[in-house]
Order: sequence, then structure tokens, then C-alpha cells
Amino acid sequence: MEEKHQVLNLDNAKYGPQRTLVRRAEVAGFGFWTGKDVLLEFLPAPENYGIRFCRTGSDTEPVPALLEFRAEKPHQSSLTDGAVRFDMIEHVLAALAGEQIDNCLVRIDGEEMPGIDGSSRPFSDAVRAAGIQRQNAPRRLRVLREPIRLEGEWGRIEALPSENGEASYRYELDYSRHESAPAALQKQSFEIAFYADGTEPADRLFETEVAPARTFLTSAEAYHLLEMGLCQRVTPRDALVFGPEGPIENTLRYPDECARHKVLDMMGDFSLGGALLIARVRAHCTGHVQNAALLKKILEQTSII
Repeated sequence: MEEKHQVLNLDNAKYGPQRTLVRRAEVAGFGFWTGKDVLLEFLPAPENYGIRFCRTGSDTEPVPALLEFRAEKPHQSSLTDGAVRFDMIEHVLAALAGEQIDNCLVRIDGEEMPGIDGSSRPFSDAVRAAGIQRQNAPRRLRVLREPIRLEGEWGRIEALPSENGEASYRYELDYSRHESAPAALQKQSFEIAFYADGTEPADRLFETEVAPARTFLTSAEAYHLLEMGLCQRVTPRDALVFGPEGPIENTLRYPDECARHKVLDMMGDFSLGGALLIARVRAHCTGHVQNAALLKKILEQTSII
């Protein structure tokens, strides 16, 4: 008898073969942090290539989207190999993970990904418009067998084995400890599971339930960033900026849009494991730093199959 945390149906066809794009796709915009105009391109890639980032016109080697190349930068996820850097990659990675793209070269003519509306939807739309090509090799999987939990004053995050083979994410948002936090941010949660029952394709679930969820901040946080000389081109119409009465000059796409966006970030961050993570990830009041810390523990306990 195998251990109690055995995960079933790893050869289930719902995971499918590896996938890439049929043709090149592009997304243009400006980086939220720097305000610089950039052009991002998604390019097809061969089997087992993974996701990699390169700079337009550069002869440096593409940087794999793996945790070992993650760079510390506040409020975002970044990659670097020491020679070149790529910032705010989480929304791009979430789109590729959500669309089940295993192999792709992401080429960009700047350092920061375009922000667009602060969600993954523009990237998902571009990928689908280019077409998705099924490849012959099976998808790479990383299966969690034992629970892992991290917690601190910031909150908690854990990954649990998935006995039915699902990849699921849950985020609990709680701003109640912040006296000036808007009521809309006090408490909300969102959970989504992919693959387990196959009632709806994983990419369709991502497109309708996660991809449109936008990044958010309070008006106090926004003013602080502006005072630091950051985010000068961003307006409340580009991202969700919450005042006392709710979003300023904007409307929510979902009542729990902020919790959904946190799940979006988690999907992007955990894709740095280099494979589809078969586990149940649960987080409370966490961010990119905690996502990376948990993923590091997961990588120590798992291997790609």
C-alpha cells in the first residue's frame, strides 16, 4: 500500500500534452512602475523548452522562468541572470500558465512588462488569437506528496497534497488590521480548482474567472508611490485604486476581484517551478515573497515527472 498522500490519475488525459503558440503574438503598452513604452512578443518554442525571456536585439541567452533566476524587487516578481533583467513578470506568467502554454519565448524591448489594465487578460487574449499548438511530449508535472506550511506576522501560506489530481489555489484577503482600509478590502476570498473533474477546460476557467482580475492598491499607497517618482503614467482607470467609498474612477469586474487577482499572482509565481504543480495552495495575507518562499520548499521536496 502506498503512502496516504498518494496522488491519483497522474496519467489522466485532462493534463494533456505540452502546448505552444501557432504563431507570433504581441502586446504593446507601458510599464506601470517605469512608465516606459514596451513591446512584448510571444514566440512559439519546441517541446521541453519551457518559458524563457529575452531582450529584443540582444545576443544574450534567454533567461528561464525558474525560481533560481528570481530577483528580489518590492511588490512584483522579477527574473535576472545577472546580465539582463525582466520585471513584473507575474501577469505574463499567469496568462501562459492559465492558457496551458508549456513552451514559449517571451521577447521584450524593455525591462518591465506592459501593465495594460493590470490583469492577465490582454496576454491571454493575445495567446489565444495567435492559436495554440498541441505538441507530442507529455506535460511536465510536479506532484506534492507532503504538506508544507509557512506562517509569520504577515499571515500564512501552505501547500497540501491533492488526492484527486487537482491544481487549486485559494486566497484570503484581509485588510481589517489597517484602520484606513476601504470597506471593500476588509475581507474577501476566492478559490479555484483546475483539472480535477474536467467539467470545464482549465484554460476556459482561467479566462472567465481569473485572467480579468486587476491589480489593486489603496489611494494612500498610490500617493506614496507617486511621491517616490514611481507609477507616474498610471491612472485609476489603469488599475484599481481604492478610496474610502471603493474604486476611484473605476468599477469592479467581480465583487471579490482583489482576491482573484491574488490567485492570479500565485499562478504566475508558482509557474516558476517549471512544471504544472499538482497541489492545493492556500494563502492568507501573503504576497510574492511568501509565494517564492513556499515554492522553494516545494522544489526541495519534489521533482519533475
